[in-house]
Amino acid sequence: MNSPRPLPSPEHATDTIRAILAGPMACPRMEAFGPDARLGIDLGLDSVSLMTLMLNLEDAGLPMPESAFDQAPNMTVAAMANLLAGIAPVAEEPIDIKVHCVVSSFCQAVKDKGIDHRALYIGLWDGQVVVDDRHRLSYHSAGIDHGFYVQWADRLFGLKVARWYDDAADKQTNLATLDRLIADWQPGRYIMPMVDLFLLPQRENKFAQDPFPHYALVQPTDDPAQWLMRDPDFRWEGTLPAADIRSAFLRDSVAGGFVFDGAALHAPTREAITAIYHATLGDDLPLIEAVETILTAHETAPEHLETALRELPVIAIRKYAYEHALAIFGDIEGEDWDAFEECCDRIAALHGGFGTVQRHAAAFSRKGDAAELAAARTELDRLRGLERGIKQTLKQWFDRWSTQ
Repeated sequence: MNSPRPLPSPEHATDTIRAILAGPMACPRMEAFGPDARLGIDLGLDSVSLMTLMLNLEDAGLPMPESAFDQAPNMTVAAMANLLAGIAPVAEEPIDIKVHCVVSSFCQAVKDKGIDHRALYIGLWDGQVVVDDRHRLSYHSAGIDHGFYVQWADRLFGLKVARWYDDAADKQTNLATLDRLIADWQPGRYIMPMVDLFLLPQRENKFAQDPFPHYALVQPTDDPAQWLMRDPDFRWEGTLPAADIRSAFLRDSVAGGFVFDGAALHAPTREAITAIYHATLGDDLPLIEAVETILTAHETAPEHLETALRELPVIAIRKYAYEHALAIFGDIEGEDWDAFEECCDRIAALHGGFGTVQRHAAAFSRKGDAAELAAARTELDRLRGLERGIKQTLKQWFDRWSTQ
């Protein structure tokens, strides 16, 4: 019978974390290292870096619980050391859902009018997935067209969205347009530029990506040097230096901007909700199949597989859009409460399963162990059954709703 693995002291765990970050990981922010430094925000560890830290800790005999991975970006060094030492369990906390920055921003105008916004999230669980010519997964590319959401924002709510960013113009010309929109801003108007969040270190975000293209809402304040940023997707609002937002807008990694107002908004009709449901709910599983394609493409040369899946957490979070649809089609505050909770557990398991796939893929990329690749594929097969079941439940709820 094997003896239980002795737990390290918090001090030993801290020293191990420091050695890994300063050594094989060559963390560029080691000057910020300390007990209160947060792994994602202060030390700049994104999902791939955290995966690497997790694997190095395992090699050092200090396995990090998989349940801690989603919370790790906001954990301090001391909290992680205590966790590794067995002093503090992983705290359960609600997931802060970042589903889609464009849709969340459109929905902010709808919510500001007191209208139920959730219909625009229908189908977002299968939102556009990009796999580039180097077989890398991405949530953003220059070719992504948000016209689908522009069309449905209008059809559902009467939200008239105009794109003001001119792809044929240079950055300074587009910045001048943004400045002009800010100067002419009126209450009830929404200015939505694309910015690179990596250049806004005042903003906390769990993904810590570089670059990090992202849409948010901006408007002037009484101080011309400060703009108010409203970021519905990250549930953040605050003032930032206008110069910093301009710099984040000018970065080559981003290009885009929309404007809209909420003057003539209305609640969606049942006919419109039915139409977006039929337009989006299909049997395909595009994210799962995209990940399978990437695993296959990197099977014989896995050294780049880890980075090929680095943006998987940003996309997998969209699966929580299923909850919005269920809330529309069911009585989740009444007779459907227990069934809703059960389905939410399945949705959470679906989201978490993509993290498991990513961890096995990262281990295969680092070590070339075929068993890790097989484990990633086994988990993908489990996720196929899980997501098909969620879609079947949603279909049953819709069929009942449509006859009421």
